[in-house]
Amino acid sequence: MRLSLRLGLILSIAAILLSTLAISAGLTYWHAVHKVDVEMQSTLAAVQRTIRVALQDIQGSPSEPSQVKRLVRTFDESRHARVELKDKDGQTLLSSTPAPVQTGMPDWFFALLAPREQSGRVDWPHGIELGQYIQVTADPRNEAGEVWSDIRLHLTTILLFCLLTLGVLSLLLGYALAPLARFLQAFERTGRGEVGNQLPVSGPLELQSLASGFNRMSALLAESQDKNRKLDAQLEAVQEEERASLARDLHDDVGPLLFSIDVDATTIRALAEKRDEPKFAERAVSIQEAVGQVKEQVRSILWQLRPGLILDLGLANALENMLAPLKARHLGVEFTLDAPKRSWRPQIDIALLAIVREAVLNALKHGNPKHIAIRIGSPDGANVEAVIVNDGGTLATTANAGSLGVISMQERTKLLGGRLTIIDTSDKRGVEVRVSIPLNGPGSAAAPLMPSTKTLQ
Repeated sequence: MRLSLRLGLILSIAAILLSTLAISAGLTYWHAVHKVDVEMQSTLAAVQRTIRVALQDIQGSPSEPSQVKRLVRTFDESRHARVELKDKDGQTLLSSTPAPVQTGMPDWFFALLAPREQSGRVDWPHGIELGQYIQVTADPRNEAGEVWSDIRLHLTTILLFCLLTLGVLSLLLGYALAPLARFLQAFERTGRGEVGNQLPVSGPLELQSLASGFNRMSALLAESQDKNRKLDAQLEAVQEEERASLARDLHDDVGPLLFSIDVDATTIRALAEKRDEPKFAERAVSIQEAVGQVKEQVRSILWQLRPGLILDLGLANALENMLAPLKARHLGVEFTLDAPKRSWRPQIDIALLAIVREAVLNALKHGNPKHIAIRIGSPDGANVEAVIVNDGGTLATTANAGSLGVISMQERTKLLGGRLTIIDTSDKRGVEVRVSIPLNGPGSAAAPLMPSTKTLQ
């Protein structure tokens, strides 16, 4: 799973703090066990010493038995020891009452400490005749309760410190890493081809250096793209001049020659029919048919060389003329055209006509479509958008992203500052070609929109 830098740092520091908390808990537990054990040993020794001194003081007194009982009772409410008077069989004759545990210590914590029971015997000289003795048992529950209170306070303090540290750290990281979000957005825009982005030079010194470097890179990219656009425009102008020259040569030189051949073939056919020479007549007809096919090819070449001539009738009509021969050759394909009867501007119209033609030809060449839909419009008024959708198979089955046709579409779109995307349709049955070109160049004013939706069968 991929994490953001901020979340990754917070989780790393949280892991360190939790490790610290766990180590602290382990050390505290070891100290608590040792403390309870030492305290019980000390308590046992102190109580035994106190009882021996008291027995020496009351030894030989007529009321010695009753004073021994009072001695046992003096340890009532003791927090750390229980004193018992035992008979010779070990049965308890009298026992002190320990103080109740007031700390709310859970049983699991006492079981976790598992303190060993420590006890000791103090002989009563007068009671030896009766087989009686005094037993002192160290009671660890109150001591364990004190340890529980200390541990709870200690670990709560550490936990609050960890939470406070994480909170402050999250705020500091959010403030320190906030510029990275702007960097990410700027890089994404640059990756989409939107060059010229500039970032504010602020924040830590490292981020200031990074912002300055990005700004320099973005400025160089914008300058380079501007130069490339100018070079592309110059190249397009040279190519247009060359195409115009070829078109003139075809129209002025080849056209008259074809006309002459057609006239000669017609004359030969007439003479052959007059002299009853069917073979010559058939040859003349074949020549005329060949001339007709050559004329169609020449017209097609002229259309490709000079699309602007056809665009004089409008983009919608030019698209219809472009689709007409295709629908005649592909009777099983339904072509749907939705385009306004208007001109955006010559450069855009020529580019859209070429891009739509290339997208349609790619669909017919690389797929097996039953329906090709073409939609052209300006939804936002700032960009003209052309969408060509076919159901002839997905990109995986009709992979042609690196073909010359697609490269040509990309170059034409880039030349006008637009964006071209080629993706699978939502139903995964075909391919969608979408081109968006900004309407911010010269000659952008156009006539009112006159929608025209036609279905060519």
